[in-house]
Amino acid sequence: MSDPLRPGTLPEIPLRHGEEEPAPAVDYQVHHLTRYRYAKPVTRNVGRAHVEPRATPHQRVLSHEVVVDPAPARLTAHTDFYGNSSTYLLVDQPHEQLDVHSHALVSVAERRYPAEHLDRPWEQCTPEHWGTLIPAASIDFVHASPRIPAGSAAREIAAEVFAPERPIGEALAHLTALIHTDFTYDAAATTVTSTLVEVLAARHGVCQDFAHVGLAAVRAAGLAARYVSGYLRTAPSTSGALGTEPVGEMIGSAASHAWLSVLVPGAGWVDVDPTNRTFVDQRFVTTAWGRDYADVPPLKGIVYGPPGATSTLDVAVGVVPLSDPAT
Repeated sequence: MSDPLRPGTLPEIPLRHGEEEPAPAVDYQVHHLTRYRYAKPVTRNVGRAHVEPRATPHQRVLSHEVVVDPAPARLTAHTDFYGNSSTYLLVDQPHEQLDVHSHALVSVAERRYPAEHLDRPWEQCTPEHWGTLIPAASIDFVHASPRIPAGSAAREIAAEVFAPERPIGEALAHLTALIHTDFTYDAAATTVTSTLVEVLAARHGVCQDFAHVGLAAVRAAGLAARYVSGYLRTAPSTSGALGTEPVGEMIGSAASHAWLSVLVPGAGWVDVDPTNRTFVDQRFVTTAWGRDYADVPPLKGIVYGPPGATSTLDVAVGVVPLSDPAT
């Protein structure tokens, strides 16, 4: 492995200092269009979409709507065990194209954490130190999950990152830098079905894969970590509301994105993005979280149609600020 601890290579830990005023919240117009085109007309589509931004301590959802074309026979909302909102849809008529379009307005606040909590040794963040204020359901995020098996090769990464008595904030910064340094972003290297073992062996992948690597390492240390799906800020473009222009050097904008969140007693859930070597800030919009990708894919379902009804997929994401943020 390369050394992500060279001077200046660790992400800055977002600590709260004294009585400083927080940065103003940033309001975003969020659009997510998923379009399937079928080689032959299909007769029925049943799906579930995780595309609605969720309310969090750092994010307010001001409005949201899901529009499906062709008009669905059924469109219902559901809230799952982890509090995520999802939309069930049924299109029960012949069609050659399916559009699922999510429109939302969200307000994202600054994230900063008291130094005394991120300075605590990581060993004091295991479940026996949680106390009674942390929901019992959080224990789900300590254990193995369908895409994050127990005893994985990520134990090697965990051993390097979680040195004895190391402050949890520094450990998370190291983990973020290590994955960013040792893994190569390569959209052609993996698919949604690629396993953690394959990603660890190839050292190539996308944001979903890097989030899984981070989750595996954190859980190997006995800490709680959850998979988070969402979006990155994009720039306005001539394409209209779906301003699908990436911003700066951020990898994964103008598409669905993923990162991980780690439970730190006192601070709450602290989110880091290995793909972009950063703690999550006001450039990120959260849609859902779960144990791993399998809990919260943007859209999954079953299509009924004739043999040979193959499909092509196009996705467009716009997360356009309504003002000019300083981030």
